[in-house]
Amino acid sequence: MAIEYSLKVDKEISRTFLLRELELMAGYGKITAMELPNGIRISDFEQEFGLTILLMEAGDYPYNAYDTQFIKDEFVYANTLTFRFINNAYKDETFEVVLALVFKLMRNTNSNALFLSNNDNELCFFTKDGIYIENSSHVWDKGWFAEALKENKYIIFDGNYIF
Repeated sequence: MAIEYSLKVDKEISRTFLLRELELMAGYGKITAMELPNGIRISDFEQEFGLTILLMEAGDYPYNAYDTQFIKDEFVYANTLTFRFINNAYKDETFEVVLALVFKLMRNTNSNALFLSNNDNELCFFTKDGIYIENSSHVWDKGWFAEALKENKYIIFDGNYIF
């Protein structure tokens, strides 16, 4: 089974903003994007990291709503940023790239967002006020996940709705 992470964001992430943030990360230089009907596909990281990035418009309600454990009402989102790990091509550093980008984007936007693995495993919820992590699987305790938290203020989600 392929590994996939997604970030569902309640405010639109512009294509220009995403490309600029990627270019600023560790000097990756000019990033190219292939236009898709409702978004873009970035393949620049396939050779080095075994990673494809997609930024897609969420569509209209109810197709842009997610029932999450973090908040009482449905989470309605504008974009989904998807990270697809290419089988047998991704590296340990691929996780670092994904997490660095996710945390950087959330620091530089005034948005709420839900971060998921394989489309249904809720890892954390970003708010304008903080990061709520779901750690029952202990994914945030080791490796690049633990490293990502070191520079960020976070709260371990206790099962009570954030809002």
